[in-house]
Amino acid sequence: MGRVLSLHVGERPGLPKAGVGELRLVAGYGAVGDRHAGGDPRRAVLVAGVGSYRRALEAGVALPYGALGENLLLDLDPHAWVGRRLEAGGALLELVAVCPVCAALTRLDPRLPRLLYRGRGVYARVLRGGVVRPDDPVEVQALEDDLALAGRTN
Repeated sequence: MGRVLSLHVGERPGLPKAGVGELRLVAGYGAVGDRHAGGDPRRAVLVAGVGSYRRALEAGVALPYGALGENLLLDLDPHAWVGRRLEAGGALLELVAVCPVCAALTRLDPRLPRLLYRGRGVYARVLRGGVVRPDDPVEVQALEDDLALAGRTN
């Protein structure tokens, strides 16, 4: 369905987060090496879509990947899948909630909070750990209700 474009961790506060060649995700913990790991498990990982970067670029704001604070950057829009599960690199994530824009983005460009309102990324909980690498396939799992409806015959 999609692909992992890049991976990032931030040991300290601030943006952009550093790019990494692989991301080790641990269930109930988050991304190893990221300062948000071990906190609220529902907000352990930030997943962003490349469309957020394109939207900023169209407005004249060129950003390096990792600038939005994401751990995973995908070639699909995670905002369309809130409430669903996403599988990448053997890890299983639950997309929990849209991440609000924060003041940290204004340090990169004062227009970013308005440009990316409800479009910065999605918080995710790690349900099953795994190692994710760039170019790994990403599969969005169907909801149980979708599966039940698909199995019905009229």
